[in-house]
Amino acid sequence: MSRAFMKERDDLAEPALVVERQGPVPMTPAGFAVLRSQFDAASTEAERARLGRLLDAAAVIEPPPDREIVALGAAVRVEGAGPKPQTFTLVGDVEADPAAGRIGVSSPLAEALLGHRAGDSVVWHRPAGDRTLSIRRVAY
Repeated sequence: MSRAFMKERDDLAEPALVVERQGPVPMTPAGFAVLRSQFDAASTEAERARLGRLLDAAAVIEPPPDREIVALGAAVRVEGAGPKPQTFTLVGDVEADPAAGRIGVSSPLAEALLGHRAGDSVVWHRPAGDRTLSIRRVAY
């Protein structure tokens, strides 16, 4: 009988999707230190193995020589993202915590800001529509 005519079982758990990351994982020096302390404090072998893989793949990115350019690790103050100016810190994707203002370097917002400097206007491409942001300050 064709599989198309078979009833799906509702009691089976959804299969877990495991995405293996290829290549280096960009990370700030602070993020690497936090990851290292989490590895040291891990209570299970599975957690130590997961954190160990991240540590092995980590590529610690130092701030650029020109500290006026937005790069990984920059705290960027922008206008136009909301009703008030906001500050976002660009971090590696494994360090991201949007609620705390730490955005992953591969996010659309970070991609819009990367390589620019204070005084520039950039377009943030969002699913809800594009927004023009003004960069007010870049700090490391």
